[in-house]
Amino acid sequence: MQLNSYLEHTILKQGLTKKDIEESVKLCLDNDIPTLVVSPSMLTLTSDIISTNALSICTVIGFPLGYNSFSVKLYEIQDAIYNGANEIDLVIDNALVTNEDWKGLNLEFAAYRKACSSRILKVIIETSLLNVQQIINITTLLVENNIDFVKTSTGFVGEGAKLEHIALIKETFKDQIKIKASGGIRDKETVEKFIEAGADRIGTSSTLSIIG
Repeated sequence: MQLNSYLEHTILKQGLTKKDIEESVKLCLDNDIPTLVVSPSMLTLTSDIISTNALSICTVIGFPLGYNSFSVKLYEIQDAIYNGANEIDLVIDNALVTNEDWKGLNLEFAAYRKACSSRILKVIIETSLLNVQQIINITTLLVENNIDFVKTSTGFVGEGAKLEHIALIKETFKDQIKIKASGGIRDKETVEKFIEAGADRIGTSSTLSIIG
């Protein structure tokens, strides 16, 4: 199993320096890690440093709690793309879920898909905070709106990724949508378990521990 190709190296801590970004870019390129996840404020710097399309730049929208307004998230997407993002990881407002506003959530997904154009769009739903039916309902809407990935967690809220949730989504939706597992994944053995359960991507800030 080529673990490196599944990884998204994530650096979202505060106070990053240009050297941190340069080292993360080198880490990804030297180890064939396809995606680097940075904050929106670091997009322009990261884009300037990367001189090859071998590394995809991803950023986060509505991060980490997801309760930015709908219009603000749309602007964030436009700004991120302008500043060099190839991929978008967007946090939903879970108030729409707890209030069972499926129509509102569906309308937002359609707009986010359109705003992202041909960029890869991953929607973060915080699976550890949801019940089985909520996970299925949300993922159904993601599939209907041609969202590329359902992502388990920001890593800032709840318990992060759980194997049973990956297995549930994979068993229910097969290959209709890809799955990004993230939140608390810090070692090679755990990565392998999530991939075996059905994850297509692994988001982690512990890349060196995993590949070392």
